Amino acid sequence: MLTINAYFGIFLLFQTTIGILANLLLLSLYILNFLPGHKLRPLNLIVIQLILANITVLVSIGSPEILQALEINNFLDDVGCKMTFFFYRIAQGLSICFTCLLCSFQAITISPSDSTLSALKARIPEFISTSCLFCWIFNILIEIPVPIFVRGPRSTPNNTYKSNIIYCSIGMFIDIYFVMTTLRNLLCVGLMFCTSGYMVLLLHKHHQQVRNIHSTSFSHKTPPEIRATQTILLLMGTFVCFYLLHSITLISLTYLGHNQHWLTISAILSLCFPTLSPFVLLLRAPKHSCII
Repeated sequence: MLTINAYFGIFLLFQTTIGILANLLLLSLYILNFLPGHKLRPLNLIVIQLILANITVLVSIGSPEILQALEINNFLDDVGCKMTFFFYRIAQGLSICFTCLLCSFQAITISPSDSTLSALKARIPEFISTSCLFCWIFNILIEIPVPIFVRGPRSTPNNTYKSNIIYCSIGMFIDIYFVMTTLRNLLCVGLMFCTSGYMVLLLHKHHQQVRNIHSTSFSHKTPPEIRATQTILLLMGTFVCFYLLHSITLISLTYLGHNQHWLTISAILSLCFPTLSPFVLLLRAPKHSCII
């Protein structure tokens, strides 16, 4: 009879494996589309980096969670814990930032020619490159405290560090770290809501215009920009849904005490977006081309 930990371990193994394979498949489609000489579209650069961030999240947090659920103990030493959580936190932050960038730049892309955002369209490639570089530098700098305060369980004094995760231990982070990461997440999620609301409004106007067109050649064909916008909106909704659920579990663990099963559920929720996002992009992608 399998224990509940074994069931968690099997589910995590399935989730992580499917997520990594789906992200690798999506990444290969972008690479194959780029090799024949096709020009890399600006938003595709963000999507590729989002895919790489998703793979890093799945590998860095999925692997140790699987081993822990299968009751394999002490598989990470001090250096392993530092590296694992440093890469995980950076990738998680990049995932938030790149999803936000996708929403923001797609809103600029589909903005009407008479809007204030239309003036930015010509400079989108420049803005995307600068924004991606800023996201990388900012997230690396903001996560510097992680390798300082994370310790392996075997090298952690019980009277100094409290175990927030079963296979590693986390000390008391400085307040500025929590402030900066919280502000980053709130800013990105808030910007996603604003840009998605703007895109929904534009899609509604487009739908009203299509209804007034009597030609069937137009009424049954969705423009690529609209299809890409719908995909990004679905991607954003998936991210926000699981981000809120994961945040609720973290708050519960903070105030109600640590429980191994709830820690595993929190890990499962943190892996849901990296696992499901490639399917959102794959299912909405037109044949023989990339999504955006």
